[in-house]
Amino acid sequence: MGEIPAGRDISNMGRRTTLGRKMDIDIFQLPGILWRRKHYILLGIIGCVGAAALYVATLKPLYTSSAELLLDPAGLSVNGGDIASPQASTVQDQSNLDSQIYVVMSRNTMDAVVDKLDLFKDPFFVGKNPPATEREAAVAAAGALKQRLKVERAGQSLVLAISATHSDPTKAAQIANAVAAAYLKQVEDARSDAARRASSAFQVQAAELRDRVLKAELAVENFKSENGLVSTGERGLVVDQQLAGINDQLIAARATEEQQRTIYEQAQRLNVAAVEAGAIPEVLQSVSMGQLRDRYTQLLDRQTQLSATLGSGHPQLRTIRSQVANMQQSISQELERIRQSMKSNYDRAAANTRALTERLDAMAKSSFDSDEAQIKMRQLENEADAVRAVYKTFLSRAEELGQQQTVNTNNSRIITEATPNLKSQTVLKLVILAAAALFGTALGTGLAVAREIGGRLLRRPAPQAAQPDLPLIARIPVAEPGDKPRGTIMFFLPSKAKNAPEITSRRHLGVLKSAENLLETFHDHLPARVAFVGIGEMSYASGVVSEIVQALIDCGQEVVFAPGNLQDRRRSSSRIGGYGRTRHDVDDYGSNGDLPLQDILQYERLTIPAKARYGGRPTYSHFIERTDFQDNQLVLINATSGSLQDYVPAILEECDAFVVICEDGKIDKTALRQFEATSGPWRDRALGQIILEP
Repeated sequence: MGEIPAGRDISNMGRRTTLGRKMDIDIFQLPGILWRRKHYILLGIIGCVGAAALYVATLKPLYTSSAELLLDPAGLSVNGGDIASPQASTVQDQSNLDSQIYVVMSRNTMDAVVDKLDLFKDPFFVGKNPPATEREAAVAAAGALKQRLKVERAGQSLVLAISATHSDPTKAAQIANAVAAAYLKQVEDARSDAARRASSAFQVQAAELRDRVLKAELAVENFKSENGLVSTGERGLVVDQQLAGINDQLIAARATEEQQRTIYEQAQRLNVAAVEAGAIPEVLQSVSMGQLRDRYTQLLDRQTQLSATLGSGHPQLRTIRSQVANMQQSISQELERIRQSMKSNYDRAAANTRALTERLDAMAKSSFDSDEAQIKMRQLENEADAVRAVYKTFLSRAEELGQQQTVNTNNSRIITEATPNLKSQTVLKLVILAAAALFGTALGTGLAVAREIGGRLLRRPAPQAAQPDLPLIARIPVAEPGDKPRGTIMFFLPSKAKNAPEITSRRHLGVLKSAENLLETFHDHLPARVAFVGIGEMSYASGVVSEIVQALIDCGQEVVFAPGNLQDRRRSSSRIGGYGRTRHDVDDYGSNGDLPLQDILQYERLTIPAKARYGGRPTYSHFIERTDFQDNQLVLINATSGSLQDYVPAILEECDAFVVICEDGKIDKTALRQFEATSGPWRDRALGQIILEP
């Protein structure tokens, strides 16, 4: 047999059960409690809704209208003839946008709306007894208007929603639109005034700068006159222009000189042989040289022909040779003429270069003397240009700001005008009534649960001093649904007949807790033997034990149960047999003498009917089934009956654990002392106590 698991914290189990007892109501009991005490919920709903209806009836009908205003802090920019909105920055100035809400709610805006709509005459704002003077009435109306006005920004957008509340829906819409229009006019006036002030300031600065420009330009002209620095407009000083021109001429002259020198050198190397070979540079070619070369070529060809047919002394050959010699002399003379011409050109180019060089040197020497004056002049011109640029900027800006005074650059506008809203506060009233109904439901539910708990506390008898000092496993009601109440404590306490579903539910829950406690304790320590012992006389103990056994079987646990009958008595049909389970004698499976007081007590093996049974001769499978049963069996002994009181010590000695069953408030001290004396040697095997509530 198994032993009680070492280290099992039975005290914690007892505390958890005690905590559940203090709660006294399981969550599954709430629907039944609320249905039985639904009049509390109805009274709570009726009371709260009635109070809310009275409050709603006293509310004055108010109407709210809203206008939407698009803000554009940057406004419009005027560039040339075009008017366009400037490119918006990626991140708008958060503080600037939020500050516009305060501008809308400012005193100037409120005063403008009050004057426009004559709100100082409106009883809604000044009351039934307005101030004596019109000024005081306007101040009071402006303050009341600010209280009835709501301005909020729509998310992260540039849209402001202006909501006005009034008893007249048309008046509410007029106020919202008037506030938006007053804000736009106020912004426009503020920008025009700022442009006017800025334009005046720029004009004053431009006048001062104009005088400075005149003085600077006059100083430049006087300095030029004193130092002879004559200029020709954009081209600069005359001296600089001349120096630049001579320098350009000198560069061109040097290039020409170099070209003529090259041509002359080529002419020096030219001779008759080069002419005969045709190697005449292009620059040295001329018409006469070409004619001479052609005639010379013809004579050479004629000489070649005659030399081939005639002898060397033939007159024709001598004649042609004389002509060739004359032609060579003519070519030499022409080449000499060309050399002289090229030499003249080269000499002329060299002379021109020398003349320009001398002139440039002379002008450079004279220009060095005016460098200091030119430096001073450039400083004066730079100062004059700087002052002139600033003057032009101020003058242009002053003119632009002057034009902006007459051009409306405010791009903020009303995108949605307010219209009369006839919904009034109907939605708000419905919300109030719905909230009152919900609150009444919650209040009635709380009262019903509190009344249920209070009634149980009043019905429960005071606990006796004589109570076993054991952990509480469960509390199980044992009153039958048909029992009549023994009496009432208060008028509203329900009878037991009305509480029949609740008693059945609590009893079933207590039985399940007891069965789960046994399964949890001996799950890994089977086989095990547990006895149920009672203190005092109890009329429902055997039935409760049978229900616990039935719960264990429903959980799939194989149980060997001793219902409390002795062997010499006829077996009675216990309640277990009526639950649809199969009952067999223990002898059919053989216990090998492992059951407590087997020769005295009558045992039954309780199984699930779905299991097949094998009769006839013994088989191996039959042997395996018996072995599995003996290894996993849970032996339960009902020792609460009076016929087994003399056998309780022997039963406790042979069992692994025992559970005490007692009725609440029916244990006297004598019976408790007698039980403690009987179970003293085996007190460490006690799992806890099950209290039966009559």
